[in-house]
Amino acid sequence: MNTVYDRAFLPYGRVIPDVPADSLMAVVADFPLPERGMVYSPREDGLHAVLDFAPWGARLFADMPYQLGYCAGENDSADTLVRHGGSAFICGQNDVDLMVSHRWERAPVRFRVPAHTMVEIWGDTLRSAPLGAGFRVLVILPYATNTAWQGADGAIFRNTWRE
Repeated sequence: MNTVYDRAFLPYGRVIPDVPADSLMAVVADFPLPERGMVYSPREDGLHAVLDFAPWGARLFADMPYQLGYCAGENDSADTLVRHGGSAFICGQNDVDLMVSHRWERAPVRFRVPAHTMVEIWGDTLRSAPLGAGFRVLVILPYATNTAWQGADGAIFRNTWRE
């Protein structure tokens, strides 16, 4: 099994060592696991309340606004690959797998992300939701990614991008 520590992962992202995410991961550990399937929350106020991470969040996103969310549950399907307008950062409570690819590649590649490993996934990388069972994953994205927002006319929009 390929891991994010292999050279083969470099076109898709990088491991970021020494990010002090323990306090965030403690909050993520308290989020419930669904009985079946997977739940995704793009922004959780409980994570933003962990103030000791704020300087790191600003550093990871070069002082641009970001949001802290999570994904939890079980998933064995990588039938949809997505990308966001900027880098995505993930850190799992336990090992998870990701399928990653670029638009010009024929097939995605599967990589194992070891528990408590902070990974940046480059903005031009297509990626799956986490794969595995019983996982809880911290997801850090550019602000307003996959969240509802209200237009000037009062209409509610979703900020999503699907390949």
